[in-house]
Amino acid sequence: MENNSISPNSAAWPTRWPKDSFAAGPTAVLVLVAIGIALLVMLAAVAFLHNTIVTTRTVPLVPAVVVQLILEAFVVAALLIGLPFVARCSLRDLGFRAMTGRDLGIALLGAIAMILVVEGGASLVETLLHTKHEQNVIEMFKAIHDPHVLWFFAIFAIALAPIAEETVFRIFFFNIGLRYGGFWIGATISGILFGLAHMDAFVFVPLALGGVILCGVYYLSRNAYASMITHACFNATTVAALLFAPHLAK
Repeated sequence: MENNSISPNSAAWPTRWPKDSFAAGPTAVLVLVAIGIALLVMLAAVAFLHNTIVTTRTVPLVPAVVVQLILEAFVVAALLIGLPFVARCSLRDLGFRAMTGRDLGIALLGAIAMILVVEGGASLVETLLHTKHEQNVIEMFKAIHDPHVLWFFAIFAIALAPIAEETVFRIFFFNIGLRYGGFWIGATISGILFGLAHMDAFVFVPLALGGVILCGVYYLSRNAYASMITHACFNATTVAALLFAPHLAK
């Protein structure tokens, strides 16, 4: 396939970019479809939970997580269906293939790097600002007392969230930036969006850097599952800390 990418840095990834890969029109349509699906799921959830929210002025935890799971499932499905048409590459070319030992090694090294960068960065921010901060999701996790809910939340964080977030931020947004600007443009875009998606200004920079590491894992391994494993290992470390050493979790 002829390489028509305007970025020499992206010539070898995922195979060779076709001239019309990630064209503005089809890419914008796919983004709008994904956003539209997300809005419809959210509106349906608000309508379903309206009486509970009005009565208690809070959103029930389990229904909220279920809604997020459904939302992410629909968005991921839309992206995976649309990506081959938008990228003009097969899902296998984009990294959905069997893992090798090398891929697993990159994923595990990436997990170590992500833990050091994100947790170390969060500690540095706390030191510089002379304050203690916990992410909203961690505060929510610590407030759970029902063990069944606790394990449901843990499975969501470790097994399900990484699949959705890696599909959105690495397979989709990173590849758009990679196709037109090379690795660092793609990693910067993906990392910033990843940090913003967690809606916590305090740890935005550490999480954005963690997103860059995930891009590196995906790029070096050429495997979509590798960055999902890295992400899952990072989340598993946080969950384990919350379960067995809550004073260490941030």
